[in-house]
Amino acid sequence: MSAILAVCGEAFCAMVSDGRMVEEPISGSQPNVISEDVPKVRKINRNVLVGFAGDTLAAVQIINALDEYDTQYLTLEKIVKVLCQKAPSVRVQPVGVRLLVGGRNRKGQFVLTTLGSAEQYVPQTQPARAGAYLIEGACSHTEIAPWLEREVKPQAAEWRSLDDVAHTLDACIAKLAEQDKSVNTTYFRELVM
Repeated sequence: MSAILAVCGEAFCAMVSDGRMVEEPISGSQPNVISEDVPKVRKINRNVLVGFAGDTLAAVQIINALDEYDTQYLTLEKIVKVLCQKAPSVRVQPVGVRLLVGGRNRKGQFVLTTLGSAEQYVPQTQPARAGAYLIEGACSHTEIAPWLEREVKPQAAEWRSLDDVAHTLDACIAKLAEQDKSVNTTYFRELVM
């Protein structure tokens, strides 16, 4: 139903998603496309991005729990806590939900947190490190790790600008869309620096 890719460095976090929403479960060879332009990445405030893959309706319900707060003051840690508290109460289709939360934490360090229905929404947080990028992704119907290893990580050494990062992530989603008909090439991008 979706693809989300994220890259965190020492001074930025960028996320790119596709825009396709399909009816779940998928039956037959072609999915029933509900919409071609659903953004799956949201800038919560100047410090934090949230993106998702999987059951779109469930993910949106989970993320909308943040709207109960004045989001400009939410820290990354508080955002993760709110999502973890809301998620178990939302009914999720068998495809599941995978959330990525990236940006600057309370200490000003860039981190990337992943949580999902398959792991009972237990958050896993990694800090950005000098000389390396945190690269994460999720896709509803395709194993994403081989795509990251083959399409994204080899290009990281050649990145000179955020445009290079966006181009790499767009290209990966485009190749995923060729194989996985639940993904399209309508891109949504967000960035915190």
